[in-house]
Amino acid sequence: MKSKSRFLIVDDDDGDLTLMRNAIEGAGFDADVYVAKNGEQGVEMVDDLKPVTVIVATNMPGINGFETCSLMKSRDKVNIQVIICTGVVDAVDAGKARASGADGYCVKTSNYEALINEIKSMF
Repeated sequence: MKSKSRFLIVDDDDGDLTLMRNAIEGAGFDADVYVAKNGEQGVEMVDDLKPVTVIVATNMPGINGFETCSLMKSRDKVNIQVIICTGVVDAVDAGKARASGADGYCVKTSNYEALINEIKSMF
């Protein structure tokens, strides 16, 4: 029996966490969805969970989403896809996302269609 994929969402905003989780679950992915409330917690959870895909918000207290992505990608025993998700349309953020090692980048919307499309493009 094939095991479920694991998704990890890292965002300090409870509303965004709920919306992203609902969008992923509603898109029909056979996956367990976990959440972390900040970058530090997300980095710690990556080693234990070994998620397939991590969605990281850009603006969080402590380490931001770009730093979180870089730290996750630098782990030797972790092979993950990281999507940077931001609430601000900014070409600078897209460049920072690529520089941090992100595999994808999207802007948060009310239905998270861009996020779902980004995830689907990775599978």
